[in-house]
Amino acid sequence: MRIVAVTARSVRWPLEPRGAARGRWHERESVIVAVRTEDGATGLGEASPLPGMSIDSIADAERAFADLAGCVPITIDSPTHATSVADRITAAPAARFAIETALLAALAQHSQTSIAALWSPIPQGELRSAVVCDDPEDARAAVAAGARCVKLKANDPELVVRVAAAVPNVRLRVDANRSWPRAEVMRWLDRLALLPIDFVEEPCIDAHELLAHHLPCRIALDESLVELDPAELARAVMSPELAALVLKPTLLGGFARCIELAALAHRHGVAPIVSHCLEGPIGFAACIELARTIGADVPVGLAPHPALEQFWEYS
Repeated sequence: MRIVAVTARSVRWPLEPRGAARGRWHERESVIVAVRTEDGATGLGEASPLPGMSIDSIADAERAFADLAGCVPITIDSPTHATSVADRITAAPAARFAIETALLAALAQHSQTSIAALWSPIPQGELRSAVVCDDPEDARAAVAAGARCVKLKANDPELVVRVAAAVPNVRLRVDANRSWPRAEVMRWLDRLALLPIDFVEEPCIDAHELLAHHLPCRIALDESLVELDPAELARAVMSPELAALVLKPTLLGGFARCIELAALAHRHGVAPIVSHCLEGPIGFAACIELARTIGADVPVGLAPHPALEQFWEYS
């Protein structure tokens, strides 16, 4: 399959600051890249660096897509070819993810299959997701709609206690976004220890250092995965206190890197959980294909989120 044309355009759209976006973001911006093959197959990818979390920018994506356009024609025959092209074009994670996605999508269309099936002979058919909730009322509504796992953005443990009381017998996940004071982490984890909690994501800055100690609740690493060197990551996944690696391809650089991290997690009995960075529908669909590739026997982090709601009105 030969790629013969590459185009790109920018999209900016508003989002409601609730759920996964609560308190931090009021709009999103993406650059959409489109590739076309000589036989008419097309593929789309989305670069949506997340302000405050991503190490790259929209400008990085624009440069990367211009460089990709300057390389056509490009022959792509396998997922590893798509990855190698993305590697050659840019080191910017969101742009790499978008290029890899667009090339994989074109290859999947050319091959009359799905992106997940390009990577895995038997991709996961259905996924269960943890639903992000803001408060007990949100959690009750989510459970009434069928949710069996609820995720909370919690700056302190009291919200978690209230939600647990509101929806008993439902699994909880807590995302602290590094907001807990380091001196309070052990006490706050102990406060939650008897609740049905899967893990607490990134309770504080340098959360991986907590893994050297016995913890009242197990933790998960998310943002830290961008920062840890290979030796630090190897020590982290060997800790029995680590429950999960949260894999966000926009932050980590795409399919191949996340698949590599998932394999590392599986070798040590740690759950790899694919999640999103509030991408629009194109990036979000790619996250779903990644989750299907990796497979999941626990809920993933791919429930619908606010950035999906108004994208098409502004694109």
